Amino acid sequence: MYQTYSILQKLWLFIKLFTPMCITQFSLIGATFIAIFLTGQYSTTDLAGVATGYNLWLLFYIFAQGTLMGITPIISQLLGAKKTDDIPIIFHQGLFIGTGLAFLILLIGIFGLRPLLTYLNLEPAAAEVCISYLKAFALGLFPLLWVNTLRNTVDSHGLTHYSMAIVFTSFVINVFLNYALIFGHYGFPEIGGVGAGYGIAGACWTNFVLFSLVILLHPKLKGYRIYKDFHSPNFHYIREQLQVGIPIGFSIFFEASIFSIAGLLMVHFGSAVVAAHQSVISFTNVFYCLPLSIAMSSTIAVAYELGAGRKKEAIQYSYISRVLAIIIAVLICAFTFTHMDNIADLFTNDDEVYELIYHFLGYGIFFAAIDAIGTPLQGILRAYKDVKVVLYISLISYWGVCFPTAYTLAKNPNYGPFGVWIGLLASVVVAGILFTLRTYYIQHYKPRTIAKLQT
Repeated sequence: MYQTYSILQKLWLFIKLFTPMCITQFSLIGATFIAIFLTGQYSTTDLAGVATGYNLWLLFYIFAQGTLMGITPIISQLLGAKKTDDIPIIFHQGLFIGTGLAFLILLIGIFGLRPLLTYLNLEPAAAEVCISYLKAFALGLFPLLWVNTLRNTVDSHGLTHYSMAIVFTSFVINVFLNYALIFGHYGFPEIGGVGAGYGIAGACWTNFVLFSLVILLHPKLKGYRIYKDFHSPNFHYIREQLQVGIPIGFSIFFEASIFSIAGLLMVHFGSAVVAAHQSVISFTNVFYCLPLSIAMSSTIAVAYELGAGRKKEAIQYSYISRVLAIIIAVLICAFTFTHMDNIADLFTNDDEVYELIYHFLGYGIFFAAIDAIGTPLQGILRAYKDVKVVLYISLISYWGVCFPTAYTLAKNPNYGPFGVWIGLLASVVVAGILFTLRTYYIQHYKPRTIAKLQT
């Protein structure tokens, strides 16, 4: 990151941040897309099991990931203010927090998975696939959460192209392991959907090793001596990260949990509906990479300017991100409406599942487009450390609007599984309106809410 003096310079810097970050997110989410696609080609039962397992672990991982994102605005503001002495200790506290969250998720899985699957009444064959898939994934759980701290540290320094290269490398490894293990190619055993879990674990360890090398060797980072001068747990810095990170974690959890709950509601309609729903969710997740990358870039750019005391420049970066988000929303609609047949055909060979995917896509298009406008606003508010209001808006939109709407309509025979999608649409509309109002208020009517550095 560096100071800019014109809108064109800011646009160029933002694109330099956004582009590699976008490729990074495509690689991360694309791995799930490929896993769902390949598992669907293998069998509908395996797809139902993997889809259920994915919804379950995502429910907890998203909270953990969001909590660890608290490090990004903290480091970005420190860099903008040229106060970097505390960065190494902040980094180590992030690793401690990640380790604790990994242990918590692991314990929940050990003691709660089978009772939950029994409660959901998932078909026995799909349930066994789900359990085996999550056991395989658990091999990469700890590095998965450690990498969040490593990647956020690297990205906060504007080195997003390194994240792009590393995550793309792990994406290739993930796809290779998925293809080899699901279908039994290249001398690997044929283990179906369970292979997707091993693919994720392999990618997680690859990311951890490569990000660690960047931290050790890059000129901007090696001076911190992060792996040489290790700091013990410090309650003051852990509390600071958690004060920012926990509201972020819960706000993302409320949003992501609705997707998981929606997937679990679909279980009651049979494996074909589960498979079709997860296929469309995977497709919309691919497009979600775009607004998510804008949001993350916004957090870095806006927080950097706030740390330097340049409030006007921070607002300019926020408007750049919002205009880019609107352009992307229009492109999402245009592409999907003209390729619905091809998209539905991509995911399955089953005629029943194909028809369901085609109909769900109509809802998924508008969902992705509306979400593309609202998501970047969250990144802007995080840069201001206005994380509690983001939490409240997420709670209202996703649990106060989406869940009761989706649950009620899903129980209505006239709507069935389509009622779940109506609930999802309602939530992003409400969230987009509230995030827009809050962003305008925080930037134009309440300048004192700009967070003070806690150093």
